[in-house]
Amino acid sequence: MICQFYMDQRIQNVIYLGVCFLVLFAADYTVTNMQKTLISSIHDENPDFTVEGYTSLGLTYTVFSLSLWFGPSIVSVLGIRSSMAVAAFFYTLYILAFNVEEAWAIYTVVVFGGVAGGILWTAEGNYLVLNSDPQTISRNVSIFWAFLQSSSLFGNLFTFYQFRGKSIIDGNTRRLVIYILGALAGVSCIMFLFLRPVKTRASSVMNQQMKEGPLKEFFKTWSLFKSKNMLILNIIFCYTGLQHAFIYAIYSPSIGFTGSFGNISKQLVPLSGIFISLGEVVGGCLQIIFNGFIGKLKYKRIGIIILGLMMQFCAFIIIFLNLPNNSVFGETSFNTIIEPSAVLAMLCSFLLGLGDSCLNTQNYSIIAVIFPEDSAQSSALYKFIKSLFVAVGLYASSHIGLYTQLSILFPMALIGLTSFIIVDRSVIAKALLEEQQDLSKLETIERL
Repeated sequence: MICQFYMDQRIQNVIYLGVCFLVLFAADYTVTNMQKTLISSIHDENPDFTVEGYTSLGLTYTVFSLSLWFGPSIVSVLGIRSSMAVAAFFYTLYILAFNVEEAWAIYTVVVFGGVAGGILWTAEGNYLVLNSDPQTISRNVSIFWAFLQSSSLFGNLFTFYQFRGKSIIDGNTRRLVIYILGALAGVSCIMFLFLRPVKTRASSVMNQQMKEGPLKEFFKTWSLFKSKNMLILNIIFCYTGLQHAFIYAIYSPSIGFTGSFGNISKQLVPLSGIFISLGEVVGGCLQIIFNGFIGKLKYKRIGIIILGLMMQFCAFIIIFLNLPNNSVFGETSFNTIIEPSAVLAMLCSFLLGLGDSCLNTQNYSIIAVIFPEDSAQSSALYKFIKSLFVAVGLYASSHIGLYTQLSILFPMALIGLTSFIIVDRSVIAKALLEEQQDLSKLETIERL
């Protein structure tokens, strides 16, 4: 009975964490999804506004990736709850700055937003792992992931109705959307303060980290980065970052810039975000529902990764046929290989989200199993590599067309899959060996 209550408490912690992120990222993901479109609309009204959408997002993720090296140190000083609340405050400033419509304001807050992201995601990974064990980590990550990704559904649904019938997003519409999303992000600042402390053996790990100090945390992170398994896993983390940039910052605006979609082109941008969110949520929920069955499989993580990549490969092929090559740069009326279809575009959004869900949940799962005592460091390193390559993908998008990007994503996915298989097989083999050794010891004791 006590054990059941203990487990319920930990599940409740994971669910509340997911709700907090749902509220914050209902605002943030929506702004990210339409940032290129927003900035283009501001430029149409004010030609002196020279911010480049992909570059500003790339700067955010560059700062984010670098700040992750210091994330564990900051979390060790502030604690998990305070770290998340402070980070959410800076996310709120980041969103509201788009209503200033000045280049200096945008480029200033993207730096603060990047630092805030490094703190937030380090604390999140730590809190999630502290509320899990090797048997529940996949389930808990899936629960959190379903909440997180459903956030995009609500934010984009609101934006979808605000952009209805608009080929250009006017100033009044932009400001209304940003103020409401900024207020929503502000609510999350308060919510994070009510996260419950973790009352488990794992919480002593966090207390020890706080005593060790930030400098020791930094060196511990560097030591973990050089480990064999982390170096190999970095390959699939690189792909995870590239595909994240494509899904959340490049693909939806490309739909909006495709003139063949007519007057509904801008409305398709948030609608694409909705279908991406649906794919993410469905992916997370399916993993929760079938957790009992999946948990019995020897290579469960590998199987889920392969399924996710298959979904994305199908999406890449359809996107290649359905959108023009130069749609990543701005408004275009260029021909496509087939007649552009909004239905196919939304199908691809769903498949991309489904694949992203499979990738992220299993990446979290494997690092939690390999590095259970270093949750803050391993989570930060995963986010570091991922965010660094999100930035690479965003910077490149200002210079290379859609078809070239797709031709890069294909082989990177296969190489990343290979790296994941190598590490996961070694982890499983080690676990089986330890299990056999434990059985041998028990048999020896019984004979005695």
